[in-house]
Amino acid sequence: MLIKIVMASKIKEPEIKSLVDRYIKMSGGFMPVTVEVDKNGHGGNHKGLLVGMDPAGTKFSSEKFAEWLNKRIETYGDVTFYIGEAEGLPADVRASAKEFISLSEMTMAHRVSLLVLAEQIYRALTIMNGHPYHK
Repeated sequence: MLIKIVMASKIKEPEIKSLVDRYIKMSGGFMPVTVEVDKNGHGGNHKGLLVGMDPAGTKFSSEKFAEWLNKRIETYGDVTFYIGEAEGLPADVRASAKEFISLSEMTMAHRVSLLVLAEQIYRALTIMNGHPYHK
């Protein structure tokens, strides 16, 4: 079982990378979570479920996201989240993704989306495992 976040481009700001790395490391106490850059621009390789991050996607509370993620991990094993750039998801990702999620009604930069998603994945894993972080 693996949770993977795929980015359309590299994060250049060290302060954002540092915070993302922190949440990814803490998540690793529950299950493997990785962040990759899609160097080919074609959605990258993935197993299991591909989820596109899209403003028009499903919105969740943190608790509902944890329930959703737990069910997807049980069903698919691996879950890959793809974050596109300003122009949105690549066409092949849009065609291959089985589900789409939105982090907010607000528009945010892809690097901010990465940070929010990394934190929410960690939060979901703590909820799923009864860890007090969520409280």
